[in-house]
Amino acid sequence: MKMKTDDELIAAFQNGNPEGFNELVYRYKNTLYQYIWAMVHDEGAAGDIFQEVFLGLYRRISDYRPEGKLKSYLFTSAHNRILNFFRDQKQEVSLDDTDEEGKAYLQEEIAGTDPQPLEHLEQAELAEKLKQAALKLPQAQREVIYLKQYMTFREAAETLNRPLGSVLADHHRGIQKMKQFLQKEAAL
Repeated sequence: MKMKTDDELIAAFQNGNPEGFNELVYRYKNTLYQYIWAMVHDEGAAGDIFQEVFLGLYRRISDYRPEGKLKSYLFTSAHNRILNFFRDQKQEVSLDDTDEEGKAYLQEEIAGTDPQPLEHLEQAELAEKLKQAALKLPQAQREVIYLKQYMTFREAAETLNRPLGSVLADHHRGIQKMKQFLQKEAAL
């Protein structure tokens, strides 16, 4: 069975099928929420922002025109609400925060399914090293690397309202710096 596109789900909702909207929320619940949480480091605020994004879409769904850009719309809306969150908190956006255990907040993605215990330990150590390397990056580079997990470079550029070349350059520089950090650590 073919999966419906975002625009098809919106059209279904606009035509009176509430399951269309529910499917959109379900489709983006993990990626969008993870992006928001990675930026604000607050579960309550992340949940509120996630709900605000979809409430905003719900309120304006009758005006939505199918263009195949729903993901960009959602991430842009989330990005703007994250900026508002920090402005309202009167604090600078900082991705350098850590949790109660002192671990950084960069999203952890461990490849593979059901790894052996030793493999799992090695993967966890590598993920922690990647997080530590990412924490050393400037915010603009780190944010592009976060967004690239969920979207294309073009979509990230639209979300950040920056030229595509700047986004590509920040991503490339960030990856290169992370490699340098990891090489220095391996040499120790």
